[in-house]
Amino acid sequence: MRDESDTTAPTEGVLSPRYRALSLGLISSVTLVAFLWLGVATVLPEAAEDLGGVHLFGWAFTAFMLANLFGTVAAGQGADRSGPARPYLQAFAVFVTGCVVAALAGDWYVLLAGRALQGLGVGGVLALAYLIVGRAYPDELRARMLALVASAWTLPALLGPAVAGALARATDWRVVFLVLVPLVPAAALLTLPALRALTPSGSGPGGNRLPLTVLLVLGVGVLLAGLENRDPAVLIPLVVAGVAVTLPVLRRLLPAGTLTARRGMPAGMVVRGLVSAAYYGGESFFPLSMARVMGLDTLGSGLALSAGALTWVTGAWLQARLDTRGGGSGRHARVVLGFVLLAGGDAAIALAVGTGPESVALAVGGWAVAGLGMGFVYPAVTTIVLSLAPKGQEGAASSGLQLCETLSVAVMTGLGTAVTAYGSSHGWADGRGLGLIYLIAAACALLGIAAGLRTAPRRAADTAEPSPAPAAGAGHEA
Repeated sequence: MRDESDTTAPTEGVLSPRYRALSLGLISSVTLVAFLWLGVATVLPEAAEDLGGVHLFGWAFTAFMLANLFGTVAAGQGADRSGPARPYLQAFAVFVTGCVVAALAGDWYVLLAGRALQGLGVGGVLALAYLIVGRAYPDELRARMLALVASAWTLPALLGPAVAGALARATDWRVVFLVLVPLVPAAALLTLPALRALTPSGSGPGGNRLPLTVLLVLGVGVLLAGLENRDPAVLIPLVVAGVAVTLPVLRRLLPAGTLTARRGMPAGMVVRGLVSAAYYGGESFFPLSMARVMGLDTLGSGLALSAGALTWVTGAWLQARLDTRGGGSGRHARVVLGFVLLAGGDAAIALAVGTGPESVALAVGGWAVAGLGMGFVYPAVTTIVLSLAPKGQEGAASSGLQLCETLSVAVMTGLGTAVTAYGSSHGWADGRGLGLIYLIAAACALLGIAAGLRTAPRRAADTAEPSPAPAAGAGHEA
């Protein structure tokens, strides 16, 4: 296994004997958490009915996302200090514990605790997956490996909801939480030998970022609670308080200059947040749009959703092929191209849901175009940020990427919930509120074009200069 100090150009591929076990282990790890992410949502309504939690249903996702934020930062910090092997095992242990707690839950609050533990573990696993790609693979193979990681979402996206629904119908919704547990040791055994070879850098950002992360979770939680409230007298104070807590903490946790999209790695962090809002934010409401506006059943909505997953993987593989052919050149241009596709796809969906059932083909086509754009942007910007991360701080860079993604998805989902709640209370048609959500997603993609242009250095010589290190604990402005 390549040590991070090895600069020898590789001749192997990501599935050559040297990298095969690690590559398969990482793909398996991401597939496991992807199935949980995409499949479990199918059985949560039944679980809420069974456990009397319908009135708190939204917190099944909120608890997951907030804990995901904490797990992301904790895993990145642990990897920089002790190497990735220990936090990888810890993340999976927490993930399994959460699955067991949720499966055995006797009331909705216990299930929410299980969902929080799952989110904590998933945040750690995903952050470490991108960190490991950055440290274990040379630059020439990173884009290819990121494409494989993206493809690990394909089967869960295509089969996850259907398999989860079939399992719940044949047995019980609790089985869906347990079916993944026996597969975890296999993924761990494949990856651990290579992870142990990646020694701790000992040069990560100074200070303990975990207290700041707790503040971030509290701030985002207050913000989301405000967005989900229909009473302006409650909504406005909570949103203001949440923003007042969240922004100063982000300035400490993210690389200096992130909130102003400073050129280089900070702009890459912003891109990751905006592309996640533009795609995942739309994904959260796409099945609802297909069912409520287009009149599709569960199977039809699932197949429509799969169109974006397939084109995402296609875009990721195209990005990898072009990246390999050009030796890494053109990544910045493909980030911009991807955002153009995302903006167009989201706008097409907004038009379709505003028109009605006769535009279902336009909605599915728009989602496919958005998925293709996501396939270009996501692996390209991840590779850009990891290549610009200062040596020994890949963990902080990876956790920063995952933090931006999780935060943006949580806020976009909360904002979408607020829009639909407002529309419902004011007698809007379903298509009007959902169309507005996709216009907001398209606006995020347009902002992403501007941020994507700033991921490229001003001059070629700048590519050798790392972006400022994450300012955790250092008091720098972001």
